[in-house]
Amino acid sequence: MKDNTKVRFYLDKEGFFAESAMILLALAAIFRVFGCWGIWNDRARCIVLLLLPVCCCLLMILCVLLFGKKLFFLSCIPVLLGMVFFVCSAFDYGDWAYTVPIVLLCIAASVVYTATVFGWIHTKWLLPPLFGIPFLYQLIMKDLPALSNTAVPVTFIDGMKEMSVLFILAGMFCVSMGLKKRIKERRPAKAEPKAEEAAPAQTPVPAPAPVAEAPAEPDAAPFEPAPAAAEPVVEENPYLSGEPYTPVLTLDPEPIETEAENGENTDESGNE
Repeated sequence: MKDNTKVRFYLDKEGFFAESAMILLALAAIFRVFGCWGIWNDRARCIVLLLLPVCCCLLMILCVLLFGKKLFFLSCIPVLLGMVFFVCSAFDYGDWAYTVPIVLLCIAASVVYTATVFGWIHTKWLLPPLFGIPFLYQLIMKDLPALSNTAVPVTFIDGMKEMSVLFILAGMFCVSMGLKKRIKERRPAKAEPKAEEAAPAQTPVPAPAPVAEAPAEPDAAPFEPAPAAAEPVVEENPYLSGEPYTPVLTLDPEPIETEAENGENTDESGNE
C-alpha cells in the first residue's frame, strides 16, 4: 500500500541545538581566518582552504536563521560545499590510508544529509554518527597526540586550522540533533476514469411510417380597411360679427340664394 504521508525536517532557530550550532560554526569561521592568514598570494589555496569553509559556515548560519522552519532542505548546499572542502583537505595529508576513508565518509555524509532534509529518509538518526564519529576520531587520534608531543609542538596556525575543523564537525552534529520531523498527508491523486464498458448490442427498432401532411389551406384575401368617411365642413357666416354664431354643418357645400338677393335681382332686371 502506498504511503500517503510527506515527511520534512526543520530546525527551530530558538532551540538549544540550533543556537549551539550557530555559535560553533561562527567560531569555526573565525578560527579558519586566523589559521589561513597570509596565504593571499596563492589563490587556489586561499579559495579552497579559506573562502570555501568560511562561506559554508556563514551559509549554514543563514539557513538556520531564515529557512529553519520551512525551507531547511536548502541547507544541503553549504553541506555539499563543506564536503568538497574536507575532500580537498584530505589530499594535503599525503597518506592514502587516511585520505580514502575521509573521501568515502564525505560522500556518505553528503548523500545521507541530502536525503534526510528532503524527506526521502524518514529518520534523522543516521546523521549524528556521521558527524560525531569523525569529531571523536579527530580529537582523540589526531589532536590530543599532537598536543602531547613536546618534541614537535603545534604551531598557532595549525592549531587554528584543527580547531576550525573540530568546530565545524561539532556544529553539524548539533544541527543533526536539533532536526525535528514534520509529517503531512499527501493530497489524494485524482482517480483515473475507468474505461467505459462496451454496451450490449441492441436490436434495431424500425423507423415509424411517415405521416401524410394535410393540404395547405389557400391564402386568405388580404384585409383592406374601409374608406374613411368625409369629414364635415363647417362654414362660418361672414355677415354676423360680435354675436354668438352657430355653425351650420353641411356635407356638400352649395351656394344658398336668399330672398333679398332674389328681390334685388328682380329690381335690377325691372329697372333695366
